[in-house]
Amino acid sequence: MYQILLPGREALDVMEDWLECNIETDIRLRRAKTQGHIVIETTDTMFANRIRMWHPGCKIHIKDLK
Repeated sequence: MYQILLPGREALDVMEDWLECNIETDIRLRRAKTQGHIVIETTDTMFANRIRMWHPGCKIHIKDLK
């Protein structure tokens, strides 16, 4: 699972992209401990890479699901 930390506005941009492009992956949004930030969780490697390319300042944590 990829956990991606983004500022709130950038997380909104990711959600709009997800909806407009009909990306077939599950995502979860939650508030981060860092004020004004959102964590996007996904298991889709290609979608996580797309977010990383369009938001190069984001922080990514890869969580093992075992």
